[in-house]
Amino acid sequence: MMGTDICLAYCTNIWSHHQAPLCMEFVRLLGGDQFKLCLFEQVPDEQRRLGYADCVPCHDWIVGPPTSNGELQRLSQVICEADVAVLGAVPQEIVRARAATGKLTFIMSERMSKKPFHWWRMLNPRFARGINEYRSIVNHGNVHYLAMGAYAAGDVRRLEIFGDRLWSWAYFADVAPHPPRSRTGSRIRILWAGRMLDWKRVDMLLKAVAHVCPESNFGGLDLVGAGPEKARLQKLAKKLNLGDKCKFHEPVPAEQVRKWMREADFYVLASNRCEGWGVVANEAMSEGAILVANEQAGAARTLVDHGRTGFLFQDNNPADLADILRRLMVNAPLQDKIRQSAWQEIQALWHPRVGAERLIGLSKGLLGLAIMPEYQEGPCCSCSLG
Repeated sequence: MMGTDICLAYCTNIWSHHQAPLCMEFVRLLGGDQFKLCLFEQVPDEQRRLGYADCVPCHDWIVGPPTSNGELQRLSQVICEADVAVLGAVPQEIVRARAATGKLTFIMSERMSKKPFHWWRMLNPRFARGINEYRSIVNHGNVHYLAMGAYAAGDVRRLEIFGDRLWSWAYFADVAPHPPRSRTGSRIRILWAGRMLDWKRVDMLLKAVAHVCPESNFGGLDLVGAGPEKARLQKLAKKLNLGDKCKFHEPVPAEQVRKWMREADFYVLASNRCEGWGVVANEAMSEGAILVANEQAGAARTLVDHGRTGFLFQDNNPADLADILRRLMVNAPLQDKIRQSAWQEIQALWHPRVGAERLIGLSKGLLGLAIMPEYQEGPCCSCSLG
């Protein structure tokens, strides 16, 4: 059991059910007096429509979101006084103030370059000035980077930020306590859930499903969510003659999405590189829905060992996705093997307990309070060398 000799402030923009499991582990390990979740914004209406909680829970260890300048100053004080601070989507003045304390600080983020990076962007004075200003804030020995997704560390290396102070990080969803059951003998159902945005590439999923739709053991595709692309996607499904093999469902609470994952055979994360992580990937692997992910999505190459814990398909290639789905559909033993391996991977490496324990261990090592851990894979392993 780890001691309570450090105070940790974990800072992000909004309350999310995706943050809750990790926070509860920090509370278990450090206690509510030594751990604080610092929030800066109320939950937006769009997230509420997608099943997020309407309001922030009442816990002593949650500070914010502020509703006045006084409360914002108190929030900043909590962050600056903590022994260790983890800063996510927070105002830059908070990052500057914390970095200036000289205390151990982690910046966590998804990839910075969600659009293809071209060297000539550095010729833009405004862009170059912004990067140089950020470097001046975080390029100090006390400031480290938690890279959320396989591409995040590469982005900051390219911009020459943080030096070798780069560590692997993630979103840590709640994990199903028991291994998934076998799904042998039923017709295959595919699930997708989220905001219907263009970069979520649900259109590519529909085109892939059109290829496998004639298969006798294909049961259907369920799309859960809403967004500006929904009407266009409904028209595309009709154009592709998917008929009753494609059903659109309104957004449901997070617990209901997890239930659908337990009942689905495959979950497709179709998003392109604009998906900085995609926590549905963790959830699907935990619940036994085989993850088939676009290789460009943030979580894909971190969570998926192709052919062992899931499958990766080429971006903007519905034929590749369809080929994977078709081969999986006729191989029930492989399906069960993938489900078990995926669940074990999430349990062993990407469980909220593992994330909390490792971040505390890494922090103690960097502070000289314990032997520096050397994790070979998973959260808090070094990613300074690529």
